[in-house]
Amino acid sequence: MPSHVLFVDLAGLILAVAGFHLAFRQRLVRRWWGAFQAGGEASPPRPPKPEGEDPVHYAMIISGMMVFAFGLILFAFTTFYWLLTRGSG
Repeated sequence: MPSHVLFVDLAGLILAVAGFHLAFRQRLVRRWWGAFQAGGEASPPRPPKPEGEDPVHYAMIISGMMVFAFGLILFAFTTFYWLLTRGSG
């Protein structure tokens, strides 16, 4: 498999993992984001809000699923295109 296919596959998998975490592991992503904004220091935990009251909750699910799907499609299309056309060249 050529290096450019492996590079695009790796990028697609990274996007898929990031999208999965953004959609389904929101507490972890928010903790990482808080530590990133604080310069590496973990900020004190905020009192949890019910998910129905948090306006960002659904936006994170939607954007996370879009990034997840894009990463999987990028990975799958690149790999399958190479697999199906490698003999015709």
